[in-house]
Amino acid sequence: MVAESDDLSGGTDPARLVLSERHGLTVLQVSAFASVLVQASMALADALGLSVPASNRFSGDSAKSLRHVGPGVWLLVGQAAALPPITQLRTGLGAHATVVDLSHARCVLQMQGATASRTLAKYCSLDLDVSVFPTGSATNTRFGTIGMHLARTNDLPTFELMVFRGYAEFVFEALCEGATEFGFRVQP
Repeated sequence: MVAESDDLSGGTDPARLVLSERHGLTVLQVSAFASVLVQASMALADALGLSVPASNRFSGDSAKSLRHVGPGVWLLVGQAAALPPITQLRTGLGAHATVVDLSHARCVLQMQGATASRTLAKYCSLDLDVSVFPTGSATNTRFGTIGMHLARTNDLPTFELMVFRGYAEFVFEALCEGATEFGFRVQP
């Protein structure tokens, strides 16, 4: 696996791309029933202390974020200590929604730096310009032929790519290959 590209300048390039994996995240999918969507949204906001985001957006921060990925479907992503226990969420949402833990099946890769959009554009057909896909955007899309969840977490830019764990190594190696022309480093 490629770990780092050569830095021919001999110095540190602040524009260089940094690739890493976000370890230890909890990923929960919350799915509300259409007939009780309003009640589920209010219960979810109450349980998390976050506003329910609009379509293809997220609320929160790196410790805890709620991502609206479809009608009545959200991903709750964050550090376990920042999230309520799944049993508490299930109780709070009652008959309005289901909560499924996807943590074991997903891997979250992070890429940040001035060339992140250009590198990602080699594999993703979305327009990643900040005017079209601003900070706070989150959507389900594709990495080549692989499904992924993509979020832009800041204007640096920083992107989070959530993929099925079985595809994570392939996606990571493809990002390394795509970033070679710009220069990059892997952050453990």
